[in-house]
Amino acid sequence: MTLRTYIIRRLILIVPTFFFISMVIFTLIHLAPGDPVIAMVGRHPALREQMDAIRRDLGLDKPIPVQYLLWVSKIVRGNLGFSYIGSRPVISMITERIPRTVELMLAAEAVSVMIAIVLGVIAAVKHYSLTDAACSLAALIGYSAPTFWVALISVLVFSAWLGWFPVSGTTTVGVEFPSPFHWLYDHLRHIILPTAILVLEWTAYLFRMVRSSMLEVLRQDYITTARAKGLRERVVIYKHALRNALLPVVTYEGYSMGFLLSGAAVVEYIFAWPGLGDFMVTIADKRDYPTLMGLGMIIALMVLIANLCADIAYAIVDPRIRYD
Repeated sequence: MTLRTYIIRRLILIVPTFFFISMVIFTLIHLAPGDPVIAMVGRHPALREQMDAIRRDLGLDKPIPVQYLLWVSKIVRGNLGFSYIGSRPVISMITERIPRTVELMLAAEAVSVMIAIVLGVIAAVKHYSLTDAACSLAALIGYSAPTFWVALISVLVFSAWLGWFPVSGTTTVGVEFPSPFHWLYDHLRHIILPTAILVLEWTAYLFRMVRSSMLEVLRQDYITTARAKGLRERVVIYKHALRNALLPVVTYEGYSMGFLLSGAAVVEYIFAWPGLGDFMVTIADKRDYPTLMGLGMIIALMVLIANLCADIAYAIVDPRIRYD
């Protein structure tokens, strides 16, 4: 099977997967405690008739299966519905925040991959050395430390005590920047701290994977043969070993989207970063069903596309891969 045929089959399989995810998201959100109408108008008995009228207008008085079919029929037409809170199209509210989340995730992803590859290769080449032990200990700490705890400590130390970085937002509010350079500098000061939190945890995952994969590759016979031919150690490591060692990392990168989004949700909320994660926490507290479900579907679609891209990248990195 060629890569093109495989991609077409994967795209076809995305359709039933997408609808299955929609059922799960719809069911979990409607099983969650709370009532969106009560969240909007309150629980006062005198508002009973008003609450019933709002429930009829929103279609919440219909049976759950009927509500699901009506919602899915809108999704098929590209309509995610209207928010209960702002009476705005859900798709516009989500698209406003996607660039900020993508910016944060790409920055964290790029920095994490570079650091993890460099440290992973060094630790594998210098196996059982002090460098290997130090890197592994740092990775264990980064892997184990809760994201919310590290974020709060970072705010306390680097923002409140030292004053090095801003506490929240993407730029300083109420400031007119004399040039785009000043705006960019201010924006970078705002993004450094939340990016560093994600990098700390994500680098720990990738480092362990790169180190383990590199150790396994270095024990292969073709590496021994390459060294026996008199090739320089740098060529053996970076040309022959590293490319094959990165195959598991490339595969895992596609499945990492959900992990990064979960970590980004915590970081965005703590740093008031106007992305999907902060938005999700806000609307969940207000029981905004259409926006929650629409956001869940957008995130699911992002994860599915990321997995497909990982499979394509896997074949590009290793041309020997064939899809049967």
